[in-house]
Amino acid sequence: MLLAALAAAVTIVVVVQMREPEVTRSDRDVPLGVEEAVIIRYSGSRLVARPYRRGASVNLRIANEMQQGNIRVYDVRYVVSLPGEFDLTEYLTSADGRPISDLPSFKVRGLTSLTKDIETRIQEIEEVGVHVWHWYYETLTGLGIAWGFWLMGLIFIGRPKRPPKIAPPPPPPSVLERIARYLIALKEGELTVDEKAELEVLLLEHWRDRLDLRDGRMAESCRRIQRSDDLGTLYEKLQAWLHVPNSHSGPNEFVEAYESRVETQPERS
Repeated sequence: MLLAALAAAVTIVVVVQMREPEVTRSDRDVPLGVEEAVIIRYSGSRLVARPYRRGASVNLRIANEMQQGNIRVYDVRYVVSLPGEFDLTEYLTSADGRPISDLPSFKVRGLTSLTKDIETRIQEIEEVGVHVWHWYYETLTGLGIAWGFWLMGLIFIGRPKRPPKIAPPPPPPSVLERIARYLIALKEGELTVDEKAELEVLLLEHWRDRLDLRDGRMAESCRRIQRSDDLGTLYEKLQAWLHVPNSHSGPNEFVEAYESRVETQPERS
């Protein structure tokens, strides 16, 4: 009977030791607004953090958990927002809704002043994070340099050359200039039929302008030119040369008669 009682006592001690959670804790005086960490070993129901509440004194989360045999190890992170003493177990609950009354109390006190080892605590918390090299500033610098080279190339290399300035075309020759060219050609040789016809048209246009006959009919203008004291003789020599084959008036006689008169009156437009 004595051996049986000792065996039962050992079993009860083992069960109690397996049920009792082990808490590894750091300094319980923590600064406000700084995330702290605590490791909790618990063999009961799976622990979860209570939902976040705005204005809560303590904000708690479970950063990681792992199974070691029949015990779960929880990496609990918490931030104390208000000064005072708070129990972290009040911000934990079980995933299946079972009570966790066997979870021992873990009280922390929020301080408004920083502790001496605050830099060490922050460094330990930051080392847990994952660092991803983003190359943000390096990328911006490279893009800025590339943009500068592109802009310089666009200004000095890719700019199209200005086309050379084209001189304006010379003004068309006046009626008198065209008549003078035909007379020079007539001195050097015979004109073609088309050239003779154009010369006659230019002369009649010039004489009509001198006598202010542009608004009249061509036949009436020719009669008035023929009756003119100044141009009548020239008109008759022109008609005899162009339209009377057996006349004594030829191209040389017309040119001499035309050049003997000084054409000084400006041409009307």
